[in-house]
Amino acid sequence: MNIGLIMGDLIKSVGKQIATSFIENEKGIPMESYMLLNILYEQDNIILHDLANIMKKDKSGVLRQIDALEKQKLVVRIADSEDRRKKTITLTKEGVKKIERLREIEATIFNNLLKGVPEKDLKIFESVLNTMRSKIS
Repeated sequence: MNIGLIMGDLIKSVGKQIATSFIENEKGIPMESYMLLNILYEQDNIILHDLANIMKKDKSGVLRQIDALEKQKLVVRIADSEDRRKKTITLTKEGVKKIERLREIEATIFNNLLKGVPEKDLKIFESVLNTMRSKIS
């Protein structure tokens, strides 16, 4: 059994299903933008440098995403009162509504995937994932 291939295939398949659902229901928000919006939803008012580090992406790529999301009026950049070069990125009210709808779509997909899986199996699965995550730094 090659667990890496199984996990990779599962992640890819679930990602495709989520992306397809986003396109059908939310006018095509790309998965990368969903990740960015999700981070801002959990940790609002974050600077570009920190956002790029969390996403493990280069700043220029994240900046392009922010530009696109700003055009859609989902995020805004706010200049720091002490350092005008430093800008925090925050969700707009429309951005909050959008990410909440996207999270509902994602939750529905995962709930459907997990139907019929016993609770004890889910706890074991979560434990294994956490053990694996703790070994990556």
